[in-house]
Amino acid sequence: MRLKSRLFGSLSAFLLASSVVACQPGLASDQHWGYVNVKGDFIIKPTYLNAGNFRDGLAPVRVKVEKDGNSDERWGFINKQGEMAIEAKFDEVLEFQNGLAPARLPDGKWGYIDKAGAFVIEPQFDRADCFSDGLAAASDGSNWGFIDRQGHWVIKPQYQIACRFSGDRAAVLHNDGTGMLSLSVRDDIYTAHGGHWNYIDKSGKVVIDSLFDGSGIFGDGLAPAAVGANQGVAVPDKWGFVNKSGMLIVKPQFAAVHAPSEGMAAVQTGQWKKIGQGFKTWMPGKWGYINTKGKQVVKSQFDGADPFSEGLAGVQVDGKWGYIDKTGKIVIEPKYKYNGAFHEELAPVCVTQ
Repeated sequence: MRLKSRLFGSLSAFLLASSVVACQPGLASDQHWGYVNVKGDFIIKPTYLNAGNFRDGLAPVRVKVEKDGNSDERWGFINKQGEMAIEAKFDEVLEFQNGLAPARLPDGKWGYIDKAGAFVIEPQFDRADCFSDGLAAASDGSNWGFIDRQGHWVIKPQYQIACRFSGDRAAVLHNDGTGMLSLSVRDDIYTAHGGHWNYIDKSGKVVIDSLFDGSGIFGDGLAPAAVGANQGVAVPDKWGFVNKSGMLIVKPQFAAVHAPSEGMAAVQTGQWKKIGQGFKTWMPGKWGYINTKGKQVVKSQFDGADPFSEGLAGVQVDGKWGYIDKTGKIVIEPKYKYNGAFHEELAPVCVTQ
């Protein structure tokens, strides 16, 4: 999913990597979200202030609510007919995974609700992520760990940041002890300065002990990794891909990447440009797609690109988002302000009305 609000400058500003918010907060009044099918036809009209992906037959949406003469904005869940299946009463929610979704009531803690909207894991966490591989990352206010579906700590809180499991691997952040930590956490890519990422298995054992400044979620047996000193500070990021043993399978060569999915990974190129008097500047290039062996399969031609999901991937052309198939052919014309990924044959898109 192309999630637009996941850049954070400090640990204190950190919000969870898997937030369903699909674009910048404070949407203009003429921007609305709806859901399209693989032909680009609206199946659910664009009437929502914000929207996330369908999972388990439900999708989170943000709407205006009226109560006691006051107007506010809250999150709830709709079904595929566009009907409100869970009342819009939450300040924040994430998507459903395996029948449970993290949710937070106004002025409350995070817990987990079922598809009837009832809390089955009582609100008790400062932050909480979706379940993945049977576990969910959660914060006790000081550190992150992992809980089971009963809400019990399986891996006790001990990490600066913990990201979701995928393929029996989860990235966890350790502070380098400098007291300074800045990070950017997006849907599938994590970077940090003043800390480094390790990968653990579901027992909590470190299985990849790395000094990568940048890491990502595992997909198709590979995860993004930024290798080299001063990543993203003194020099552009150099991203490659590692396997589950931490071995580099695709050498670091890209300015930016997404985690692999469906056998392909979105990658961005770039080059240095001389600007005179011995100075040069880094010029970000276009996005294309490689396979899991590092071979280019869709040429670099897009201003932005997202992972594939259900055979389609979001791409940006001239400031608008559309979708391509795995040959690189545009199948839904770029015409949306923002977009999400296809899940359960529907994708959330934002239009200007």
